[in-house]
Amino acid sequence: MSATWVQTSRRLLPRLRRLFREIRPTFHLDSVSEMSPGTLRDLGVEAVLWDVDGTLMGHHEDRVDPALAPAFRALLAATGLRHAIVSNCQEERFAELGTIFPKVPAVLGYETETGPAFHIRRGAADEWRGRGTAGGTEPASTSGGADAGTLRPIRKPSRRLVRAALEELDLADRPGAALMVGDQYFTDIASANLAGVRSVKVRTRHRGSFPAPVRLSQRLEGVLYRLKHGRPRTGLA
Repeated sequence: MSATWVQTSRRLLPRLRRLFREIRPTFHLDSVSEMSPGTLRDLGVEAVLWDVDGTLMGHHEDRVDPALAPAFRALLAATGLRHAIVSNCQEERFAELGTIFPKVPAVLGYETETGPAFHIRRGAADEWRGRGTAGGTEPASTSGGADAGTLRPIRKPSRRLVRAALEELDLADRPGAALMVGDQYFTDIASANLAGVRSVKVRTRHRGSFPAPVRLSQRLEGVLYRLKHGRPRTGLA
């Protein structure tokens, strides 16, 4: 069973009732391929915050889904549009993201005794920010395992992870200029709503590549969404 999924579930379940009010995205789309730089500019979007697994590719794959790659490249190349990844993974996968997306900063977070610590990766380069770091250095342990003591991964849904990504893009004071794109209601979309960021919910890519517990939770959240909000309408309008 995925350690990341277990950690996310432990964070999510006690807050499920409250988060149920935070799962409605601004837009629904079938996929990222329906997004274009011109449409985002018309919506006043200056930055896109990305989930990766399930949104741009299958579980822990090493490249953007070829069916999405042209649209994604166009968004990355668009003038005036910034990008960041809001990560929910462990350090090993986080290092892989630096290779897959060398020009897109990725943000990962930890809770420490002295406050949050955020790991920012840009390609092979990385740095640490936040009260939980000692002068910008790495906390004592980032394994996320039992030996980590009081160091605990910050998993989506999290306002702080999104805010850290906004700070990286110099948009901390204007969250409404950003758009979060993800495939899960209770992690990606709830994170965006908690942080005051608009959001796009897309269908999960290659659902069969995910561990069985994750596939089950993805289906369950879809049922819960329809019970509360009905069948979603797709489109950037």
